[in-house]
This record gives sequence, structure tokens and C-alpha cells, in this order.
Amino acid sequence: MDNSLLLALGELVSTEISAQQLLERLVDAVAETLSADRATIYLLDHERRDLVSLVAHLPELKELRVPLQQGVAGQVARTERVVNIKVGEQGKQFWSKVDQETGYTTRSIIAGPMYTRGGTLIGVVQALNKVGDEQFTAQDQELFGELCKQAGALIEETTLTRDTSVLEEESLAELDRELAPKSVLGEPFNRVVGRSEPMQRVYQMIDRVAPTDATVLIRGESGTGKSVIARAIHYNSARSRKGFVQIDSTTLPDTLIENELFGHEKGAFTGAGGRKKGRVELADGGTVFLDEIGDLPLVLQGKLLTLLQNKTFYRVGGTEEITADIRIVAATNRDLESLVARGLFREDLYYRLRVVQVTMPALRDRGREDIVALVQHFVAKAARKHKRRVPRLRADALQLLLGYSWPGNVRELEHCIESAVIFADREITPSTLSLPRPGTTRMIKALSEHDMYSRLSISEEPSSTASVNEVAEEMMRDEPTLRELEARYIGYLLERHEGNRSECARILEIGRNTLIRKIKEYGLD
Repeated sequence: MDNSLLLALGELVSTEISAQQLLERLVDAVAETLSADRATIYLLDHERRDLVSLVAHLPELKELRVPLQQGVAGQVARTERVVNIKVGEQGKQFWSKVDQETGYTTRSIIAGPMYTRGGTLIGVVQALNKVGDEQFTAQDQELFGELCKQAGALIEETTLTRDTSVLEEESLAELDRELAPKSVLGEPFNRVVGRSEPMQRVYQMIDRVAPTDATVLIRGESGTGKSVIARAIHYNSARSRKGFVQIDSTTLPDTLIENELFGHEKGAFTGAGGRKKGRVELADGGTVFLDEIGDLPLVLQGKLLTLLQNKTFYRVGGTEEITADIRIVAATNRDLESLVARGLFREDLYYRLRVVQVTMPALRDRGREDIVALVQHFVAKAARKHKRRVPRLRADALQLLLGYSWPGNVRELEHCIESAVIFADREITPSTLSLPRPGTTRMIKALSEHDMYSRLSISEEPSSTASVNEVAEEMMRDEPTLRELEARYIGYLLERHEGNRSECARILEIGRNTLIRKIKEYGLD
């Protein structure tokens, strides 16, 4: 079969498609390949000791649960072997309750186990009633066994299941009862991990807004996963088969952003040898994601407003008005209301953008359960990426992860876990986690060397808690606002690195354009 199922559905695994959509396509492919009338994908629910029909050709019932002691699917889950029967001849294995409830007549069944690559049973694939025949053939059974392997491999590449094998037994024992893995059932959207109440609210927003064409503004701290949610909105909309184009205004010089968005005509500027389509035009029929919208230059904000209001734009150097069939999703970690008040962001654009507003919770507000789920996901992801054996997570390492505040949110956690997987042998220990250790932060160290604090006579990093506290206390003596503190630090870096803005941006881990805007905003130029 040459991995035909994986080839047919593999592209969806890299998207934030909903579990329902992905599995519906999977179950359709199983039925079509076997020439079966119906098919079902069951996932194993450890807590309830049964199989739940995550998706099925079952119009009569919303959900079907099969106890492990009942039916063909239950037998497959217990024995982990393929079952191929004609119902009339081997009826003892058949659970007639389902046909009684649905009014459907089952004549033949074939069912087989689904595994992870590590050999963990995650569910059962089942097909009913071979079209035109009394029973599935031996050739069908051989093909079906391969289908089950492919279905398991496909689902394992998603976040739709939970594999607890990365957690050390001691880790599981030490977790609070409510954190103990209750089921292999995972997330409602692929690649979007988390079951906490704040994330449930985000999922509800996606369900409501994705099918519409409404403009969406996603807000939240850096690293909370705003781009992932933007993709989820796109891939669960009617535009999902068209392009998803992302533009980050902090990664391009101001002079290039307009060209990147709208393209240019031949001769529009030096070097413009021919016409070039911009991202907006290339996304026709799809979605344009404007990341870091709060950093968009004022001169472009008016043109974006025209695009939002009229769905029209002009290429750079062009006179032809072009219509754009696109949806706009924007994101920012900035206080847009404050920017509007200071005249740095257009008020009319602000209201056009926030037709629907989705707020991403900080990782520290999502609870320990989400951290555990994200750790499991990132360990498996990093192991696949770097072709490493999946290491076990020691209990003391897990407790360290659970006790950290994650100022960098999900992005910081992912980088921490990826580094740990690279440097771990068979297990992740506290020493393999690249977490800040107690002591002086980079910012306090830098400020302690600044002329403002020279009277403290500290020529090197303080070695005692007392001296660190003295530096921190002096730095905060006038109770600066966060804005004032940021301005001081940027001023210090510019002085120390002789005005090298690229180096300062690298140290601050922000885009050069963002730094330039902050310099202007704080009057540091």
C-alpha cells in the first residue's frame, strides 16, 4: 500500500485542524480503502475502562462507548489482535446492543488495534459490512493490518492523544490526583495543547469565530502561542484550503513592510525590475496573519485600514486598485489602548481590528495540568526532531518545571525541553534543564555597572544575597514604572555597546525595528 493513508492525510498533521475534521477524513479513508459501508476510530479511555468512538460513520448516535468486556472492539483491545468475522456465524463476539439502538444491520466486522511507535495501545480501528460481499477477505485483512499501523502512526504525530510514557513512575505517583493522566484523549485542536479552564475558553472562541469571516485580534504576552491560535482559526475555517500568510512587522525594516504586504510594480524603486505580488495578493481566498500589529508603522496603518474596510489595496508604485479576498487575523503583546492614547496607533484601526478579541492566557495562569501536558508533548516532539530516544522525565525535574514561573511562557518551556532532550541520555534530570538558577538577573547585573549605580562600588557581579538586594533596592528606590525601567535598561545597553542597535536588539531578544521604535518612543535617539 506504500503508506497511502499517510500520504493522503499527512499534510493535515502539520496543521492546527480540529480533532473532529482530521479523524473524519481518516475514518473516510479507511472505509474507502476497504470498500466498507461504515468505519469507526475508537480511542482507549483508561479512566472509564472502555473505548470511545472519537469519530464514526454513526449518524444515529452522537457517541458510542464500548466496554472492554463487550463486543468485537472490546475483544481487540483486550487481545490486541485483528478480528474478522461474519456476524451470523460468530455472533457471540458481536455486541448486538449497538444495532438495537441504531436500527443498523451489521453483517460483517473487521477490527484491529492501533499502537504508538513505542508499542502502546491507543485505540481500535473498525470497519463494517464489506460492500457487495458477505465478509472481508484474507486480502482485506492483510491490508487492514497495515491500515491500522498507519492510522496509529498518523494519530501519534498529532496532539490528539496523550502518551504518559515520558513520565517516570515516581513522577506519576507524586503528581496531584487531579493531574494524574486519566485518558489517552488529548486536545480538541491538533498542535494546540492544554485542557485548563483558560484554554477551554480559547477553544470555545475558536469554535465560534473560525467558521466566520470576522476580523480577529489575538492578545497576550510573548510566547503564549498567539500564532498557533491564528493558524487554528484559519485551518478550521472555510478558507483552510487556501493560503495562510504570516507577516511580522518587527522582522522587516519599515521601508520594506509595505512592499512585503502589497507588492510592487516594475520601476517602483531602484532594483524593482518587474512586478511582484505581495503577501496579501498571494493569500487570495485565504488568511493574512499580521503578527506584532502594535509595531506597525503609522504610515502603513492607514493603508491597512483601507484593506480592512474595502478589501482593496495598491501595489507600491501602482495606480490599479486591487481587490483582496482575504481574512485578517492580527496579534499583539502590546497595550494598544495606551498606544492609541499616545497617538502611536490609529484609533479607527484599533476598532476595526478588534471585531472579535481572543486573549491568550499566560502559562503561569494555566495551571500545572497544562504544564505537564506541554512537557509530554515537547519531549516527544524534540525526540522526533533530533532523532533521539525519548528520555524519561525524572520526578525531581518535573517538580522543578512545575515550580518555575515561565516568564517566557510556552515558547520558553519548549526551548527548555528541546535543550534537555538534546543533552539527556536516558532521563531528563534537573541538571539538563536550562532554567535560570537563583541569583542576580542579567538586568540587575547590567544596571549595577551603570554610572547611575557607580556609588555602590560594585565592579563585578555581587556574590552575596545581601549585595544583590542592595543593588535591587537602589535600582527600585524611586519606584520606576515598567516603562521607565525598560527605558533605563535600553539606554544602558546603547551606551555600553556604543549605539550598536543590532547588538542591543540581540541581547534584548527583540526585533531591531522594535528596538528602534522603543528608542524613539523613549527619546533615547
